[in-house]
Amino acid sequence: MKNIVLLLGGLMISTSVMATPMKLLVFGDSLSVGHNIEAKDSFWSQLNVVLKKNGHNVQVLNHSKSGETTAGALHRIKSAIARKPDGVILQLGSNDMFQHFPLEKTQKNLQTLIDTFKQKEIPVFLVGMEAMLTEPQEYRDGIRQMYVHLATENELLLYPFFMDGLWREDGSHTSEDYFLKDGIHPTGKGVAVMVKRILPAVEQFLREDMQEKESAK
Repeated sequence: MKNIVLLLGGLMISTSVMATPMKLLVFGDSLSVGHNIEAKDSFWSQLNVVLKKNGHNVQVLNHSKSGETTAGALHRIKSAIARKPDGVILQLGSNDMFQHFPLEKTQKNLQTLIDTFKQKEIPVFLVGMEAMLTEPQEYRDGIRQMYVHLATENELLLYPFFMDGLWREDGSHTSEDYFLKDGIHPTGKGVAVMVKRILPAVEQFLREDMQEKESAK
């Protein structure tokens, strides 16, 4: 932030000129794009409002798409980079699970996405998901381990479960008000819980990764 002092009518007036906001791009699926809810209630929109309210000079950009898989994201990463983000929240993998993609394929695709952003010196905040309880325990454990492995190997900040606060360990909803009739996608109220839960990690990402990148310029 640059401080400018103006002399008007003999009075010293101090004002501030804000630097260009950092761009935080959300690259995900229907859970972050706001499936069947108003845009203002979507994850990226609510996160943008809260970050600004907390004094962060950041603009949250939506690059999510309903039904997106890690394979589909590979075809859209060029357009993501073209938006010149200063950081990326990578929230993918849910639809791979629903379509029963092999874990090895999902992991390979996510690694390619991470590598591509890294090559452009764009920090990545990895957001994980949990498999449904109807899936075999081995598969559910494999999903968790995949996200942990990617975060560890690439030295990324990891938020393990995007919908934390909406699901109980027994697979039930913490509140029916948090879900649409399909029982999968969050309502605006549900998104608000998600934003509140993930906010400390996002702010850590802003401080430790995005601002560090800006300082190095």
